Amino acid sequence: MGVRLFVGNLPPQLCFPELEDLFIPFGAIVSADLMTDPTTGRSRGFGFVEMESNDAARAAVTALHGSQLDGQTLTVNEANPVRGMGAPREDNRRPFTPSASSASGDRPSSGGMRASGVRLFVGNLPYTATNAELEKLFAESGKVVSVSIMTDRATGQSKGFAFVDMGSKDEAAAAIKRFDAREALGRILKVNEARPPERRPGGFFGGGGGRR
Repeated sequence: MGVRLFVGNLPPQLCFPELEDLFIPFGAIVSADLMTDPTTGRSRGFGFVEMESNDAARAAVTALHGSQLDGQTLTVNEANPVRGMGAPREDNRRPFTPSASSASGDRPSSGGMRASGVRLFVGNLPYTATNAELEKLFAESGKVVSVSIMTDRATGQSKGFAFVDMGSKDEAAAAIKRFDAREALGRILKVNEARPPERRPGGFFGGGGGRR
């Protein structure tokens, strides 16, 4: 049985695929549920993600809790049912499967920034790396749509990993080939696409590659 995590203080423009992307680097995802307003369909700023294993859940909490995303400080911890609140209805939960929109390149964007880009997970970064340095580095492989280095809420220091959105699949592939398991910015980087690469037994999908 998986471990269910509460994810709070999400940016209002964040959509389902982007919620999944945040957790893929840490292990297999069983389901993801972004809570939305029934009238407007807009995000209510929180959701639930069920990780397949305790190790994956712990890794996600350690890396993401208190980190910054689009100016918001994330809250990520194990979901404990509270009397009177009730859990989200089972039919509202979204099993983790690749969407048709993702496959066609029509994936919903965050604030209009990711209409056709491909998101990469970049791990083992030096803690001194900046968004500008990372953007300049990946621009060697093509157009960089956006860069998000995850930071600690209290100190503002990098947590050693980031997400980089490249302009196309070919540019993303070129960046992976150029930088994965190679030295850059003084470290051996871990770079891969932040989407599940293959189906695993039991209907789950493997993660996009955890940090080393």
